[in-house]
Amino acid sequence: MAVIAIDLGATVCKAAIFDGGRMLGYCCRHHDYTCPEDGWAEQDASQVWSLVSRVVKECLAGCQGNPKVEALSVSVQGDAIIPIDSAGNPLHAAILGMDTRSYREAFDLEDRFGSGPLYAATGMPCKPLNAITKILWLERNHPELRKRLWKYVHYGEFLLMKLAGIPAVDFSMASRSMAFDPVVKDWVPSILDYVGIGPGQLGNVTPSGVPIGIIRKAVADEWGINRNALLVAGSHNQCMAAIGAGVIEPHLACYSMGTAEVISTSFGSPKISPAMLEANYPCYCHAVADQYFTITLNQSGGLSLEWFHHNIRERASDDEAAFARSLAQVRLKPSPVLFLPHLVGSGTPTCDHRSRGAFIGMSIKTSQVDLLQAVVDAQAFEARLNLETLDNLGIVITDLRAVDWGAKETRILELKATVLNRPIRTLRTPEAALLGTAMLTQTAVGQFPDLASACNECVQIACTIEPNPRAKDEYQESFERFRQLYGTLKSFYRHWHSGQPAYAAV
Repeated sequence: MAVIAIDLGATVCKAAIFDGGRMLGYCCRHHDYTCPEDGWAEQDASQVWSLVSRVVKECLAGCQGNPKVEALSVSVQGDAIIPIDSAGNPLHAAILGMDTRSYREAFDLEDRFGSGPLYAATGMPCKPLNAITKILWLERNHPELRKRLWKYVHYGEFLLMKLAGIPAVDFSMASRSMAFDPVVKDWVPSILDYVGIGPGQLGNVTPSGVPIGIIRKAVADEWGINRNALLVAGSHNQCMAAIGAGVIEPHLACYSMGTAEVISTSFGSPKISPAMLEANYPCYCHAVADQYFTITLNQSGGLSLEWFHHNIRERASDDEAAFARSLAQVRLKPSPVLFLPHLVGSGTPTCDHRSRGAFIGMSIKTSQVDLLQAVVDAQAFEARLNLETLDNLGIVITDLRAVDWGAKETRILELKATVLNRPIRTLRTPEAALLGTAMLTQTAVGQFPDLASACNECVQIACTIEPNPRAKDEYQESFERFRQLYGTLKSFYRHWHSGQPAYAAV
């Protein structure tokens, strides 16, 4: 039984065809976003849909054999918001999750409800990354949209509208919005009232992994697939990657090394406490029924490497070979330079949207290789800060599994294992979000009796990367210096951005 899995990230669109855990076809294409102003990040959603369609068709064209596609589903980037009309056409550019233009709206929501009550009600720290702040920004700044507006949707609902005409929002994406109760599993009326919208202006809420309709004939014919293929409600891409890594029970964690670097883990009951809020960790619905989910977030993970490659290292070349040449220079020895990887603000546990990136300690002897090494070191240091914070919260991780493109770089994995002082396991299918999407879809149509059975059959460990004891002490010293960077520069950036209110305690 063949299924199509689509994974739409902020800068990469992927599609794959699976039968069980076997990948029959695969295609990946990069795309971009624009930054009209500092702190903004937008995409033309219509162009994104065209890219998705192109990627799926290329995947099908390169597929082994001619399998009959029985179902498909989507895994999407978090928190992007698109206002659409009743035909599913976008009325404004997609405002991406990393976009922080709605910092004032976040401040106003926190001022109205309080950060503690908001977190208690929704499981989400109050941040301009949250979808409801972006909706409030659109309501305030583009009132002309109301005449044509039908719904505010994430990319998941947007793609399902294109595929089946049904704007289904799954529990994971709804509960990331900061307007949804992850325990009751319904919208919070007081928050919607404050924003000035009703539940009918948001997606149709549904659990992940539930069939919601049949593919549109026009799309099926264009792609050359079965006209009766089922559409299955998808999930946030971090939830899907976790499923693809087998993270469907406590103490396991998925370390996603993509555009953003994320460590995610699950638990059987909600963890919505003041300590979780202080660390800025969300608690939202997993794509696994009756499970809850949290993530650490370094939004400038792979993004920092892409930025370095395009702007400093190989300005004339954007190809993958040049990028690989850069990464080949990484060594298991800390750089004499430190890098604060806050190109789009800091991630967890501080979540300060006003912080910015910085190289510290440069001299006339500093080379490009030193700077690149500092960028890679910083990703490992950020991950360690978050693992230490999770440990302090009683969220103990005993099995860390790496996925996405970074999981294919053995040199970088050894560096990270050394900094984290724990083994990192890799998977035979590092495209975990695609595999997770496929397993969820196949379970929905009966190929597997449940997700646990799907994981037992499809998730396979490839190897275990151990810390290097020879580099441990040097990296410990470098990490202790890195630990001081944000606190040292925080007051400087707050003075620089003094016109912006602080939207949360950091």
